[in-house]
Amino acid sequence: MVSVVSICNLALSNLGKDTINALSEATAEARACNQFYEHTRDTLLQSHPWRFAGKTQALALLTNDKPGAWLYAYKRPSDCLKVRWVRPRYMVGGSQSPQQEWMNAHEIEGETIYCNIETAHLRYTALLTDPTKYPPLFVEALAWALTVRLAMPMTRDVKMRNDAFKLAQLSRGEAETADANEVRETSDHDSELVEVRG
Repeated sequence: MVSVVSICNLALSNLGKDTINALSEATAEARACNQFYEHTRDTLLQSHPWRFAGKTQALALLTNDKPGAWLYAYKRPSDCLKVRWVRPRYMVGGSQSPQQEWMNAHEIEGETIYCNIETAHLRYTALLTDPTKYPPLFVEALAWALTVRLAMPMTRDVKMRNDAFKLAQLSRGEAETADANEVRETSDHDSELVEVRG
């Protein structure tokens, strides 16, 4: 089963370093993993609209302190790493008119999201901390990204760091491609057979 420790051990193994049994160990490896793991994870999650980390929820209304600019103010969810869109509801496919796009415009200021939608729903990248929810290619990409972060403090070897960076870029690209190729299969669309019969 994937865990924070197993991801850290992948990164340490990439550098030829000793693995750890727990992040609480009094070792240089555990201290370095503690220092860099969360930041590396959050950066990677925020960098791409990963399907597995996507979340949609209705927003909580706040008192609007910008009534001249926006009609409504909402509270940004505490686990929101990156806003993807704000809409009246989840919409599948189709294009929107320029007027609809204007209605979906929004502004983010601190923990507040301003928009002109009366009942706003937010699609966003959530801070997903449970590594058992990560697809294998994301785990690989995260391990290599962590390898890059650990390389200099653990080895002081610039070439090793540069090599790890190249492999991290390749690994991330593979994970992003696989994520983008995920097919959403639901009953939202009629099958070709139904369309032909119609």
